[in-house]
Amino acid sequence: MNINMKNKIRDTLFFNMAIYLLYIIKRYILNAYIKPLKLAYNIHCVSVDNKNINFFGYYNLSPENNNGDVIYLEVNDELIRGSKQEKSKIMLINDNKNYFSIINTTHSWNWQQGCMLKWLGNSDNHIIYNDFENNQYVSKIINKKGELIRKYSSAIYSVSKSGKFALTLSFERLAKLRPDYGYFNHKNVDLLPDNKDGIWYIDLESGEKHLIVTLEKLKNLKFVNSMVKAVHKVNHIDINPSSTRFMFLHRWIGPNGRFMRLITADIDGSNLYILNGDKMTSHCCWINDEEIISFCNIDDEGNGYYKFRNNTNRVNFLSKKLPSVDGHPSISPNGEWMITDTYPDRARMSWLLLYNFKENKVIKLGRFYQPLRYKKEIRIDLHPKWSPDGKSIYFESGHSGKRQLNKMDLSNIIK
Repeated sequence: MNINMKNKIRDTLFFNMAIYLLYIIKRYILNAYIKPLKLAYNIHCVSVDNKNINFFGYYNLSPENNNGDVIYLEVNDELIRGSKQEKSKIMLINDNKNYFSIINTTHSWNWQQGCMLKWLGNSDNHIIYNDFENNQYVSKIINKKGELIRKYSSAIYSVSKSGKFALTLSFERLAKLRPDYGYFNHKNVDLLPDNKDGIWYIDLESGEKHLIVTLEKLKNLKFVNSMVKAVHKVNHIDINPSSTRFMFLHRWIGPNGRFMRLITADIDGSNLYILNGDKMTSHCCWINDEEIISFCNIDDEGNGYYKFRNNTNRVNFLSKKLPSVDGHPSISPNGEWMITDTYPDRARMSWLLLYNFKENKVIKLGRFYQPLRYKKEIRIDLHPKWSPDGKSIYFESGHSGKRQLNKMDLSNIIK
């Protein structure tokens, strides 16, 4: 066959479609069936419940208590905005590891953050989560038997480690502006005006709730032109370990695009301080009361993990050994390690990465295949989180063919 004939064949639509088909087979189908996961040497990983579709929620929150009990959510189907179709079971694995029980259900949940399910403060017996009753979002505290201890007339977002108060936001606003994190039980709800919406403080002892930071106040905090005709929201509230300050993302979407700021404040909403803005700030976590890790961009220096000093302009690039792609960082209980992840790459593989602060060392713990159907709102982010003793991590993944919560033992590494 001469060169001209070869070139003509290469230029045909059929030839290009065949090449694309081979690419799809190699990238997605073969990877799915031949190597859905690959773990580092001497690493052990198991599904918490390998029989059902299950998950826990966001990163940086542990599904395990100090006694080894594990809580998680279980559903029958994996549908877009599945909470509109079915309620989720709240499951508990007893510390003897062989007793599974349904302790309650919730009507308000999403694939990324669940129902904000968590152990209440340092309690090993009380659990808090969001639900929907009598046409309003509520939050409930139950014990391990599922018995109701207390109910509040508002959903919660972040809870202090003392378990004495929570901070929250408008899940209706998130449903409209960032549906991945919203609830959809209310239909056609008008958003509150900016001077009556923002971040609320909830006293978990008295049940009192009051607005501490308004969207109007955030707009007036070093107003920039990109805010003109923009719609504003807050997200990713996180309280520091000693419950003295909290951080959050202030985001706005308008004619000029999408912008965001990382801001910290005292618990009463005062002393607002902008740590980073306005180009790109993504997932963050507290290292301690004064330091924050964030994946972001600083003055066009490039995307990466940066360390901020609260209430100051001190910021340092963390490490060139960490990837320059977004992830979900969490700090180990002893403060020596950071666990993070990556989104699926072109081969649909997500990575788990362990970083040691002192040695500036990155360990690739494993990669996990995420089937192509998991995208957009029903995507599976690994969302890694530590066990209370710092010897294991939990993460979500679809490498088994369905969404499941997994546990990985790191005791051989971190010792």
